[in-house]
Amino acid sequence: MEASKDDKIKVLVLDDEADFLELCQEFFGREEGLDVDLVSSPTKALDMLGSDDYQVIVSDHNLPGMDGLQFMRAMRSLRKIPFILITGHGREGLAIDALRNGADFYMEKAGSPKGMFEQLVRAIRTVGSSARSVSECLPDPFQVFSAGGTLLISNGGERVLAAASR
Repeated sequence: MEASKDDKIKVLVLDDEADFLELCQEFFGREEGLDVDLVSSPTKALDMLGSDDYQVIVSDHNLPGMDGLQFMRAMRSLRKIPFILITGHGREGLAIDALRNGADFYMEKAGSPKGMFEQLVRAIRTVGSSARSVSECLPDPFQVFSAGGTLLISNGGERVLAAASR
């Protein structure tokens, strides 16, 4: 039985390597419970964050124009979404920087593709289910904003309120 669109974890994967995005398409396409969008540009990814309710972001570290940590900071200035940093050029210092600066998970693109994607799917399900559980437990529409007015968490109920008030 396939999960309905509402039951799936909405994921945005950012990587500038076409080969890696093809592997993502292949592996994630077989995974039940995930709805994955793929993008190769950090700028395009930031634009997509404004138009869709992603629950997990997966980003490569080596990107054109900005690195994965810079992208995470830009993304987090818009919305607080669980963030997984992946890299093919892992260093212990990068892992420490990523986790200290707010990444929820760090992993290297190493080993067999099958093993790597199994680990990535487990990480997505772990951080995605914890992000969903907070907002989905509340029956009433709600939003949490930072002191500066940035939307941090929303359970989607604002759409119902906006439609009802028109």
